[in-house]
Amino acid sequence: MDINKIWLIDHKATLGDFSPMNLDGSTWILGVCVLTAALTKESAISKFKDFLKNEDMELIEIYDIRQYVSDDFNDDSSRSAQIKNAIRTVLEDGETCYVYARTSETMESGGVQ
Repeated sequence: MDINKIWLIDHKATLGDFSPMNLDGSTWILGVCVLTAALTKESAISKFKDFLKNEDMELIEIYDIRQYVSDDFNDDSSRSAQIKNAIRTVLEDGETCYVYARTSETMESGGVQ
């Protein structure tokens, strides 16, 4: 994994009816995708879009995209533990992780996922 870096992509995407992420009939999802890609932001976005397509999802908006740097990572939000666990998983096996998912149904009901 020496040519690849870890990227964190905070976003909103639509959920298809048959998306494995669609557990509650939602139309959209907010989440953070943690993945490995080459050094450029464009390569990370391309791999991310492929991931979304395979999951029957479509990108609505990217809120933040950043390269993970261990000494520089600081996320004081409630999602920090989930992101850190995903980073560990990606470092170990290189698989893409999807965390801190909040769907349209959970947001409308006031629930937290």
